[in-house]
Amino acid sequence: MWFRVLVVFLGLGCSISSQAKSPEKKQVQMEVPPPPPKVIIVDAGHGGKDPGALVKKTREKDITLAIAKKVGVLAKKRLAAKVVFTRSSDRFISLEARNRIANQNSCDFFVSVHVNAATSKKPEGIEIYYLNNATDRAAEKLAARENAGAPKKMTDVQAILSGLIQNAATEDSAEAASYIQKGLQRRMSKKFGVKSVKVKTALFYVLVGTKCPSLLVETGFITNPREQRNLKKGAYQNALAESVVDGIATYFDNLDTPRSDL
Repeated sequence: MWFRVLVVFLGLGCSISSQAKSPEKKQVQMEVPPPPPKVIIVDAGHGGKDPGALVKKTREKDITLAIAKKVGVLAKKRLAAKVVFTRSSDRFISLEARNRIANQNSCDFFVSVHVNAATSKKPEGIEIYYLNNATDRAAEKLAARENAGAPKKMTDVQAILSGLIQNAATEDSAEAASYIQKGLQRRMSKKFGVKSVKVKTALFYVLVGTKCPSLLVETGFITNPREQRNLKKGAYQNALAESVVDGIATYFDNLDTPRSDL
């Protein structure tokens, strides 16, 4: 009997000793790298020898640069995005070069900032454009003015467009435009009395060559005395920039959220 107890005791000791010596298997967890930052191209319309719309001493190129810089700062802060400016100073950049900058940086979003103008003082409001056939005659005329100096004739642009409008980027651009429109309506009407914020389409050359969702924002009418005063105010420019970045953020959030109906 003592022999049996000794054998059992020795067996347990060996078992305990072997368990103590055997190292525990560590669970290896694969670290998922964070997604790369979104690349947002912020395009300040006109510049250098091209002043854009002019009313007395107020120049479109100065207003667009001021607003574009504010959009860029907010996009970096809110979205942790990589922001690339087509111009960050008063210099001339061709429409073709603006496209090239966007595509060389593998853009995730392109926004071009402009200021509208009319032949009378009455027209007012903010207009957000994405690429497609012109919504109306006014949009067609505006695009023709903004396309001055484009290296391709509009007939060539229309041929390019026929393939692009079937592209998912156009649908994404329209979706982002609707988000920005809502933000602008909410913020700008309350603070600055902006009565109209519209989403429209036109053949803007600066939007044709970009290979990502792209918008052109006409931030107000420089020819409307009230809107011209607002466009020069830092508070107005800040509110515009906040609304644009809010809309882009909402677009990206919805893009990254899995659909529940799949």
